[in-house]
Amino acid sequence: MRGECFRFAQQTGNGTAILYGGAFFLKEVCEKMKIKEEDNSALILKILLCFSAAFIIASLFAGDIGNLIPGFITINTRPSQFTMDYFVLGGLGSAFLNTGMVGLACCGLLYFTKAKCTGLTVAAYWLNVGFATFGMTFVGIWPFFFGVWVYSRIKKVSFGSVANMAMFSTALAPFAMELMFRYPNLETSGFSFVGLLLAILLGVVVGCAMPSLCAHAPAFHKGYDLYNAGPAAGFLAFLVYCVLYRSPGVEVPTNTNLGDGHRLFVNVFFIIVFLLCLAAAWLLDKDCLKNYKKLWASDGYKTDYTSAFGMGATLVNMAVYGLFILLYYNVVQGMTVTDGQLVFTGAKFTGATMGAIMCMYAFCAQGAQPRTVFPIMVGYAIASFLPFFMYVGGVTDTQNWTLTTQAILVGMCFASGLAPVSGKYGFWGGVIAGALHATLVMSVPLLHGSFCLYNGGFTCGIVAFLLIPVFECFWKTKEERLAAHK
Repeated sequence: MRGECFRFAQQTGNGTAILYGGAFFLKEVCEKMKIKEEDNSALILKILLCFSAAFIIASLFAGDIGNLIPGFITINTRPSQFTMDYFVLGGLGSAFLNTGMVGLACCGLLYFTKAKCTGLTVAAYWLNVGFATFGMTFVGIWPFFFGVWVYSRIKKVSFGSVANMAMFSTALAPFAMELMFRYPNLETSGFSFVGLLLAILLGVVVGCAMPSLCAHAPAFHKGYDLYNAGPAAGFLAFLVYCVLYRSPGVEVPTNTNLGDGHRLFVNVFFIIVFLLCLAAAWLLDKDCLKNYKKLWASDGYKTDYTSAFGMGATLVNMAVYGLFILLYYNVVQGMTVTDGQLVFTGAKFTGATMGAIMCMYAFCAQGAQPRTVFPIMVGYAIASFLPFFMYVGGVTDTQNWTLTTQAILVGMCFASGLAPVSGKYGFWGGVIAGALHATLVMSVPLLHGSFCLYNGGFTCGIVAFLLIPVFECFWKTKEERLAAHK
């Protein structure tokens, strides 16, 4: 099957057709996973490995193959301050290759440390590959993996038991790339051996701090931020930013180069991958749809879908939720007024947009699903009217943002981390949480200089910190309201 697909694709000379060939190969691999004796951990690792392979297969046919390796090298030898569009920096194929290589690094970490894979592992994996198109590189993750390994040696625990923390620690990867290739300059100055040593030192500090901070983070947001590492990474990034830039007075560089994106290729790739998730779910568990109904009804609060509902239902959610996210980014419109005319603009499928889709996908195995995320999207839509009417009414000279502003597209992906709010407090609770997140998300980077990849997750933590105590005081959960009516 694999050979026939590739021969057909090569004969057409069409990159999309070749991508179909790679997809059929991925399906072939997925079909071989139907081994009932395997536990969820081994199955999860194989599924993540398939995703990584899909990215690498796609990279071979995503553009100028002659630029594939040079573009990959360019991506990995440049600073990666959030947001850097790798579709522009290295090219579409090179960005996919970087994504696949980061995914393989994560799979290798899990395999060689014999880590137990759970829904949290799925989240950590997708956050790493998600940012690999606009802020994380294959080179930039290793100091943090090493840092958590040092932590495991100090605490005398197995590295596998903290492998998830190693992946979450890469939230500060842009700092490492700055130290290696630019700091303290505004322009890229080339590789620095001293910078490499500083990056490794940073990785050790962050790697030793993140496990402890993440353990205490739920006390900050009470479990209502799925991106539990977001507040931990955000406050750490604030500290590092102050040490490296604010306190010594070093000027902060900025990245604003965003391209027009690749809508067709990104859509075809994700549609194939998400549909294959549905096919794999059916192959693994004929009762997957029945179990998915139970998953759909859950509130997502502190819930690991892989253990609670099985891998079949989780893969169905991966498919349905993935297509739901893709639909949102295809239909969402930014609204503004130009020369007295109402103008609507769609989302550009840049590296940042593609990364946002994958980061939003991160918690499809641990708390996120269309039913609980939709209210967050509605909250964003409602919040977008504030800058619109302020501009139309002449209060402001420019419209600060629309729903398709790049920072808002990325922010929306992380706002999905507040899904447990709508799961526990209902539709309007989610709407309020989403609107508050939209209001804050573009201001939070001022705290860390845009060097924290988990900016949206950090914002989720702040929203939960502000909102949940008020809700607990004045608003009953759905369970409490249901009990009161009995």
